[in-house]
Amino acid sequence: MKIRVGARNTTQGGRVRDRSGATHSQRAGILVASSIVLVASFASGSAAASSSTAPSHLYWTNYGQSGTGSSIGRSLVNGTQVDQRFITQAQGPVGIVIHGNYLYWSNPGTENSSPGTTISRAKLNGTDVTQSFIKGLNSPHSLAINGDYIYWASRYGDVIGRARLNGTDVRQHFIVGAAGPWGIVVHGDFLYWTNYGTGGGSSGTTIGRARLNGTEVNQNFIAGASAPAGITASGEYLYWANQGANQSGTTIGRATLVGGQINEAFISGAKSPAGVTVSGPYIYWANFEGTHGIGGSRIGRARLNGTDVNQHFIVGAESPVGVVVGK
Repeated sequence: MKIRVGARNTTQGGRVRDRSGATHSQRAGILVASSIVLVASFASGSAAASSSTAPSHLYWTNYGQSGTGSSIGRSLVNGTQVDQRFITQAQGPVGIVIHGNYLYWSNPGTENSSPGTTISRAKLNGTDVTQSFIKGLNSPHSLAINGDYIYWASRYGDVIGRARLNGTDVRQHFIVGAAGPWGIVVHGDFLYWTNYGTGGGSSGTTIGRARLNGTEVNQNFIAGASAPAGITASGEYLYWANQGANQSGTTIGRATLVGGQINEAFISGAKSPAGVTVSGPYIYWANFEGTHGIGGSRIGRARLNGTDVNQHFIVGAESPVGVVVGK
């Protein structure tokens, strides 16, 4: 059996032509042009894919005055299309984190001893809300996720907890010896947390660090902060909110991941900053606005080099605390 592959070539006037009448050089030109179109198409497709997966929304917890708030707010990352009640029926929500297609938040409840015991979960579109995804905890505040695990800071328990992302294998005392831990973040092989102050107080001054397996615990990895609350990491740096004694703080601190180049006033002019997060070239923080969050309504933003500070990037929140950027 004979099989013919491709077009048959003929010779005419010293030039080899195929059945279409095109010479080899013309065919080569067509192939090159086709290749260029294909490359351009792939490039456009990659750009489109990158654009579709880029962070598009900012989310925050509306803790409310003294923990009476009950909603999760959302806007576009440019600060428009603000929805202060994107998700409702939370209970004094504080920490908030995104992983995959899900949003997680903590429910420590009212300010007086933070009696709340749950971590909630919902899809990023606000559906499939599970208010008690993980329960039986002790005053969970900020949250962090890495791999198959979710971590939380137990402010009144003075511990860091851990569980599997499916809500099982809950370990309330994964790391002990903290001093009213409030913020928490994972970066590389390490877990970092803020020591806000024991007994519900605001006298803490340190940031702790440990390996992800809970070893090599250092409760004084960074010292000199002022009731540090939220914490985040990006590139070579850690950033934290100095909420201050009796919630009087005004700055965002920064240091290298190894604890050097400490600058407690990297960004100033905030008002009792709480949660903090980084996305792209920007850093965002929640302005809790002082004692009990009375009057707190703003989300701030600045460039990662500390410039272009806008303390009113988003307004109308209800004593906002946690903040995160995602899809």
